[in-house]
Amino acid sequence: MADLKEKQKMYILIAIFGIAGLALYYNLLLKPQFSGFIAKNKEFRIVRDRVKSEEIMIANEAGIKRQHENYAKQAEYLEKRLPGQDQISSLLEDFSKVAESSGVKILKIKPLEAPVIASKQKVMNDSYSEFPILIEARAGYHQLGAFVNKVESMDRFIKVTDMDIAGIDKDPRRHDIKMRIITYVLQ
Repeated sequence: MADLKEKQKMYILIAIFGIAGLALYYNLLLKPQFSGFIAKNKEFRIVRDRVKSEEIMIANEAGIKRQHENYAKQAEYLEKRLPGQDQISSLLEDFSKVAESSGVKILKIKPLEAPVIASKQKVMNDSYSEFPILIEARAGYHQLGAFVNKVESMDRFIKVTDMDIAGIDKDPRRHDIKMRIITYVLQ
């Protein structure tokens, strides 16, 4: 019987060392391996997803080029509608042409101020500013309506903000007109 108890103690001792060995093996070898594997697996998924998205972009190269061309056309269109400071003289010429085609006689076109001083101007954006222009003209109501319509439908951003109409005693069909037009220029 003593021999049986010795064998049981030996088995228990071997089991304890076995369990301790397994715990050490797990903590020292398997756990770091599993942690590294999990971290590498996350990195692999991120890289795999990035590669898939890049493959989709490469497959859609023609679509991206088309989109780029559309954006370039839009930018060109908007640059025409929002001229630079140096293109104001051509804008004034355009007003004269529109007035002539509408039957309006322009008496005076005058930019009200050089680029509006930032303290007086409502700050809208750092890239453009308001540029007010005063137009004094003589026309009938119908000609004035046609002129305003054509001015507001020009290729540039233009807004008629103020208009004074005064009758002429000598010619009741014609009127003296003062209008303030605001356009926007790139800075």
